[in-house]
Amino acid sequence: MKNYLGAFVVLAAFSQWANADVTNGDFEYWTSGSPDGWTTIDAGIDVSQTTSAVYSGASAASVRVTTGTQASTDLRQTVAVSAGQTYHFSVWVRHTEGHVAARLYVDNYLDYSNHTLTGQWQQLSYSYTASSSGTIEVGLRFYDQSGFDGSEVVYVDAFGPAGSSGGGSSSSSSSSSSGGSGSGGSSGGGSYYQSASGLSGYTLKTALHNIIQGHTARAYGELWDFYAANDLDYYYENDGSILDIYAERPSGSDSYNYTPINDQCGNYSGEGDCYNREHSFPRAWFGGAIAPMNTDVHHIFATDGYVNAMRSSYPFGEVASISVISSNGSKLGSGQSSQGYTGTVFEPIDEFKGDLARAYFYMATRYQDVIAGWENNSSYGDAMLDGSSNRVFESWAVQLLIDWHNSDPVSAWEIDRNNAAYYFQGNRNPFIDHPEYVESIWGQ
Repeated sequence: MKNYLGAFVVLAAFSQWANADVTNGDFEYWTSGSPDGWTTIDAGIDVSQTTSAVYSGASAASVRVTTGTQASTDLRQTVAVSAGQTYHFSVWVRHTEGHVAARLYVDNYLDYSNHTLTGQWQQLSYSYTASSSGTIEVGLRFYDQSGFDGSEVVYVDAFGPAGSSGGGSSSSSSSSSSGGSGSGGSSGGGSYYQSASGLSGYTLKTALHNIIQGHTARAYGELWDFYAANDLDYYYENDGSILDIYAERPSGSDSYNYTPINDQCGNYSGEGDCYNREHSFPRAWFGGAIAPMNTDVHHIFATDGYVNAMRSSYPFGEVASISVISSNGSKLGSGQSSQGYTGTVFEPIDEFKGDLARAYFYMATRYQDVIAGWENNSSYGDAMLDGSSNRVFESWAVQLLIDWHNSDPVSAWEIDRNNAAYYFQGNRNPFIDHPEYVESIWGQ
């Protein structure tokens, strides 16, 4: 067994049920060279602020291990947990020389990082369910590998959700991102929405637009990295495969599963061949591969490539007569006359209707300043868009989206994904954080 080199305690916890408090979890605040809120820094480990190797926000922690003496290499913070509550822990690490492995610790020793991945960020994550109320230790422990010379740096940053809601799941995922974006540290409450407090109607919508606009546009290829770290099934089968909203069977085994990264499309000839990047708000509607809409992860999901193509750029709706159906029951066909649109529509399964409705309300708000001009980009887009910047959607579409939003409440995965998106590109979906905003804006 390799020598134990140290423990560096890190934590972030965002969930539908509980939020363990962490002081200065994003390492943005430092006093006299030490990170605020971290209570135990031993002599054998040097911790300093860096602005050159950052996953999110303006700074990160540079951790240099200089000794193999276990008793002098800890950086700790203790967090309180409540019995029966689930906490989603995650941290991003970046190796430099590749001779130290980081191991996640959440009340126990868990997965190791891949120390051979140098110069890129990778995520360690774990979903922990507390068996009793009290406090636990959480963090990272570093183990030397072949070639360790007694001094090596590992960068640590961006505590966000792991994409899991059940207890006892652990994962390590890599990202080729050289640095993240966003200001870090908000879980959707507090000061983030302060300027929207007390508002309603389209005045509220404009205030939300001003809050969430200006996010950092990521590269299109970085969406794969986001999926590999965050769009993982720790909610249904709990197997860590890609969570595909067009293939997931919430109450049974999926017909097929995708391994992150390895099963990216690629060519496909049928369902189950590979997963793709599905613009739930089709990019033809906003004019093509145009930034930042084309890489805005709040509306782009990992889905089966074949079903993605089947959906094409048709509007969402309730299907009356089925033309094609996917393995999990997602349907393409003519729309129901009762909904007010009988053209071809695509209907996802009930489990994800609310997710997609909230993605659409996000798009209507984030791109309020330009969306009025999108109506004529596509005949299918024209079916849902009304050419305005306030209501945005045709009457039938507004009612459909509100119905889907109400019938399928915000899920643990949406909360986790929203937090991860905040670290990834620097803004949030207000309608996940505050579902009541939908009624306040469109329910009048």
